[in-house]
Amino acid sequence: MTPLVPDDAVLFSDGANGCKNLAAAAGFEHSVVGSKPNTRVTSGCYYIQNVNSLHARYKSFIKPFCGPAAKNFSGYIRWMEVRLAGMRPAELVQAS
Repeated sequence: MTPLVPDDAVLFSDGANGCKNLAAAAGFEHSVVGSKPNTRVTSGCYYIQNVNSLHARYKSFIKPFCGPAAKNFSGYIRWMEVRLAGMRPAELVQAS
């Protein structure tokens, strides 16, 4: 993961041991965000519903493609980011 993930990345998890160990081994900051009351917000700004919302958006975006190959995920994620930003294909071509 190291070449793909920036050094200042923050790993959010439900606090499972595997995630804790991964964060420690990779040197990532690790924040636990739970689903129970009083654990849904961490550091005052990270909220579990933000993660759930992004995951739901990704699932609805990727569903029409009927399981794209894993090697293409980065392209689909970039495409989704552009769509979420409200850009249209013509704007991308003109920006190039």
